[in-house]
Amino acid sequence: MVQHYVALLSALLCGGHVAQAFYLPGVNPQSFADGDPVKLKVNKMTSSQTLLPLDYYRLPYCQPEGGPKMDNENLGEFLAGDRIESSPYRLRMKEDMYCEQLCITNLGRGEAKGVSPNKMVRAIRKNYHNNWIVDNLSSATKVEDETTVTTRYWQGFPIGFIASDTMKAYVHNHVNIEIQYH
Repeated sequence: MVQHYVALLSALLCGGHVAQAFYLPGVNPQSFADGDPVKLKVNKMTSSQTLLPLDYYRLPYCQPEGGPKMDNENLGEFLAGDRIESSPYRLRMKEDMYCEQLCITNLGRGEAKGVSPNKMVRAIRKNYHNNWIVDNLSSATKVEDETTVTTRYWQGFPIGFIASDTMKAYVHNHVNIEIQYH
């Protein structure tokens, strides 16, 4: 009987307090100070034309020093088949960077008639998209339409495009990373 009164008393004493919280399973909130490093991670590449995902480093992308390291943070990412790995990109909170060269790499042989396309060209023709992650949030492509005055976001971004006049594949070898924060 005394235990019930103690439990009731503690419930009444604590019941008047208001608490606020934020929690998403598998996501740890993180605060950044000016100049703090912000990790950019890479995930498997996906395509709207095939269900087969591609490991990011299966293509000849620049790799971090010492090679890429797996970076799954929770069981859900692993069970979803995500292949989250480190990247060579160096971002810092509230620091603008312009025209930073990441590396120089050989993308394989060029396109020619009678020659089988290299891995990068095959991936571009299959419409594969890069899926990057910054602070546990997926990257997106911002598409603005001037005629309808709309802004849309697509998950990830294409690794390249096919030129309409020559039908040759071209790699998107420059990225503009814009990070919004509050």
